Amino acid sequence: MSDSYVNGKVREALQAAKGSPSVAQKLLINWAVQDPDLLLGMAQPFLKAIAGAAVARAGRRAAAPKAAGGALSREALERVLSRMGEADDGDVVPQPAARAAAAPAPIRQAPSGVSHEKSMLTLAKAFAAKKVR
Repeated sequence: MSDSYVNGKVREALQAAKGSPSVAQKLLINWAVQDPDLLLGMAQPFLKAIAGAAVARAGRRAAAPKAAGGALSREALERVLSRMGEADDGDVVPQPAARAAAAPAPIRQAPSGVSHEKSMLTLAKAFAAKKVR
């Protein structure tokens, strides 16, 4: 299809829309649905990008990991979770020391020195409200 046919239809849509680009666009879309030659003429400059996007989308779908079919049933998962922390003979396994060490240590305040006290007093004086007499 020639560019003159598409350009003529674009001009016709703009005239019918009285210069409104959004209305002309809607008219062109409606006409393109009914006229395959107009649709091909408008889409032909973009066919390479359209085909590339379709191939890329199909490639992503093919490369997407499938859901594991061997998932545990609800009962099996509950049994596994209930046995966590137990030895094979049923005895409770003591927790490793690493977990206890991973707990955050309590924060201790350092004793305030003379310079710290001076700094705090200076800050307090700077932010103290002045009395109006």
